[in-house]
Amino acid sequence: MADRVSIFVDAGYLFKQGAGAVLGAKLGRRAVRLDARRFVADLATWLCSSHPDEELLRTYWYDGAARGVPSTEQLDVAALPFVKMRLGRINSAGQQKGVDTLMVRDLMVLSQERSIQRAVVLSGDEDLREGIEYVQDRGVRVAVVGIDAGGDLSQSPELVREADEALVLPSDILSSTLVRVVPVVPASSMAVPARPVLSSNRPSGPPASLASNPFAAHAAAFARAWLAKAPSGALANLVAARPAIPREIDAQMLRFAVEQSDVHTIEEDDRRAMRAAFWLVLTNKAPTTS
Repeated sequence: MADRVSIFVDAGYLFKQGAGAVLGAKLGRRAVRLDARRFVADLATWLCSSHPDEELLRTYWYDGAARGVPSTEQLDVAALPFVKMRLGRINSAGQQKGVDTLMVRDLMVLSQERSIQRAVVLSGDEDLREGIEYVQDRGVRVAVVGIDAGGDLSQSPELVREADEALVLPSDILSSTLVRVVPVVPASSMAVPARPVLSSNRPSGPPASLASNPFAAHAAAFARAWLAKAPSGALANLVAARPAIPREIDAQMLRFAVEQSDVHTIEEDDRRAMRAAFWLVLTNKAPTTS
């Protein structure tokens, strides 16, 4: 029976270091987009090329979510074959919490059950060091992978020393999968629109009827797609926070509508209509309480 390996990806480290390595800037999560399907495949191909006799069990993906509600991008990652999503929390300061604990937990369980013989950890967090020691004591070989951003790997020296092997992610894997997002430009900041804005001819004031508003239709389609991928409990968590929509989901919905409409901006009346349509779809699907 072939030895088995699992890959453990700290998404916070990946996005932060990846933006520095590929784009040369410290950017927030909403400013970059990752082709997760290609990244996961390329990462596995690279790691397994030096160990052709190993079998990849799966890739574990660790990220944070505001109020525990996954974004559409996180849902897309969770839907990938042989990928397991683990979600921690995002606090009020925008920091991930609980991600390292989830990673250590999985490392420990997999080593105890003899499910893997090698672990590859893409992270720089020193809090993982004791978990690595634990699995090494149970015969698991551990490699840590860093991302070089201008000579800085942003990895704990103690974490690197504890690992059996320290690797650096090839730059071409990131450059082919991580891109900068062009933001939606507010209408008030555009002196002359580069192309017509669909909503510009509508009068200001209350949102137009949802039935006749094309942006509301796009928002409803986005909501249905989100629902189709949402794990158990995600809908209830989101509805409990109503009327607020997590900023990341709201931004993704706006970006989706922009792409579907081929416009540069969406005016505020239409944004209100979109959010109303979003909640209309979700509340019709929300579980009832007694």
